[in-house]
Amino acid sequence: MTITSDISHIPVIDFSLFHTDVHACAKQILDAAENVGFFYLRNFGLNRNEVQDMFALSKEFFARPKEEKLVYAITKDNVGYSSVRQEAVDPQHYAQGDYKESFHVAKFKQNEPAQDLPPVFDEARIKVDHFVKTCHTIVSQIMECLAIALEIPESEGGRAWFSSRHKYEMPSNDVLRLLHYPPLEHASETDDIRIGRHSDYGSLTLLFQNGVAGLQIQANRDGDEEIRWLDAPVLEDCLTVNLGDCLEYWTNGLLRSTKHRVVFTPETQMKPRYSMAYFCQGGQAVLEPVPSRFIKRSTNQAATPPLTAAKHLKMRLNATYSAY
Repeated sequence: MTITSDISHIPVIDFSLFHTDVHACAKQILDAAENVGFFYLRNFGLNRNEVQDMFALSKEFFARPKEEKLVYAITKDNVGYSSVRQEAVDPQHYAQGDYKESFHVAKFKQNEPAQDLPPVFDEARIKVDHFVKTCHTIVSQIMECLAIALEIPESEGGRAWFSSRHKYEMPSNDVLRLLHYPPLEHASETDDIRIGRHSDYGSLTLLFQNGVAGLQIQANRDGDEEIRWLDAPVLEDCLTVNLGDCLEYWTNGLLRSTKHRVVFTPETQMKPRYSMAYFCQGGQAVLEPVPSRFIKRSTNQAATPPLTAAKHLKMRLNATYSAY
């Protein structure tokens, strides 16, 4: 389906359908993925206490002095701490950098951290590991739904076509990104932003929001001059899901990686904002067209050098960070 008008709403899907009627669930997810690129999930597999416990750990870390956080400065492997203004996802329009700080937690290996963790996370490693693994399970289930709805033949991988390229034990740059957006010290009418306009670099993103709004998605998805925005409110006990660039590549544009941003609003600019995002990446998976009757194949596909998800991620990260 071709979008002929602005996105007007973000659908809410009851993910308990995955266990009771997976084909109905798959249809709803494909429709949202094709026409919006964002959707909310209810009953997604983590309870309120598990989510709030992770937010509590995040707040405890970001409350530490900057010099303590910089001990765990972000590395070339995209794990660790990134300070306020260090990252600029939209340098063309906001060269000053994004008004946020973050900490990236990599997937654990054999139940052990794959990086040096600050004490607040290291002492809760079992809790952190469980949260990350559950996020990955949710991502895998969403990918199964997409494969089912795209009717990928069993001979080509069937419902496991996407998830088999994102197995937890495979090397990849999956990260749980904990984010803190500090409040402004003084009310301001200047054109500042918490995260600039961008699309996500990987396959799927799970976003947990905690009370303070500010996320907006681009309603006219193909617009580049007169951009119109749609608020993505915080819905209680809901998970926000959005598609990344790799799913757009894999489906030759059928599914869309919708651009989005996080803004200051008059109601929120004097309040801190916290969120958590699980970014699922495809590692060494080649970004080739999905074997589905719904996916058009490019006529010059054979002449195009193969691009892996990892190469795409590296290119995007190099353009995002001012320095490591």
